[in-house]
Amino acid sequence: MQTNNIFSAVRFGLYMRKHLLDNYRMYGMSVIVLAVLSLVILLISSTDNFSVTTSGILPVFFIGMYITGLIFTSLSFRELGSKQQGIDYLLFPASHLEKFVTTLLITTIGFLVIYHLAFYCSYQILDFIYYTKRNAHIHNDLAHYMRETPWEYIYFGWFAAQGFMLLGAIYFQRYSFIKVIFLLPIFLFLLYLFNSVFAIIFFGGKLHAWYTHAPFVGVQVMTGNGDENTIFDFLIIPEKLQHIFLFMFKYLLPPILWTLAFARLRDKEI
Repeated sequence: MQTNNIFSAVRFGLYMRKHLLDNYRMYGMSVIVLAVLSLVILLISSTDNFSVTTSGILPVFFIGMYITGLIFTSLSFRELGSKQQGIDYLLFPASHLEKFVTTLLITTIGFLVIYHLAFYCSYQILDFIYYTKRNAHIHNDLAHYMRETPWEYIYFGWFAAQGFMLLGAIYFQRYSFIKVIFLLPIFLFLLYLFNSVFAIIFFGGKLHAWYTHAPFVGVQVMTGNGDENTIFDFLIIPEKLQHIFLFMFKYLLPPILWTLAFARLRDKEI
């Protein structure tokens, strides 16, 4: 088989099967470790001084999902960090797309399934402990929380962060997690400075200060001569533009990052 063949469903299935057989022990241990770690954190954060609710547990759930998910993604292309393993990986009889899609599915859908399963097990154990101590179950207010909180944006943000980490895992074979965590704030700050230039160009003297703006959201301007009658107003981008940017963040940013990561993998040399 030529490794530059684009995609074969049969070959992809065989490669996915091989990957799972080679790593099922690690994934199984990951479920156990995540469950135990989640339970320990929940026990530490849950004391006898207050009533435990599902919504009160969710911050632990989301923080753990980000930390463990990004660490897991940062290790996805660790074979490329070794010359011998990298050569074996790149020359393995499967296309780059098949290898990439396998890794992508495991670090997104696969991880989320494992993480939710592990946390659910921890939640059930915590609920059992809570019931034995207080003769009452954890108050489940999840339905109310989901109605009142835009929780889905936490997942959208997670997929965007995962895309950045996957791209970094291919660019940096060693300490990719640390490097991406270090470089991402720098990138966001440069984006902020880039937006500052346009804010100054378009608003000039009306701008309250060069830093009083939010990229892709709005800018704070002032009306008046700078005396006590000056009014500060925060101008927000038009609603249609808000919808466009929001759509890009939710549905386009992760695929763009995944595409860049795949392009980098295709050009990868050992």
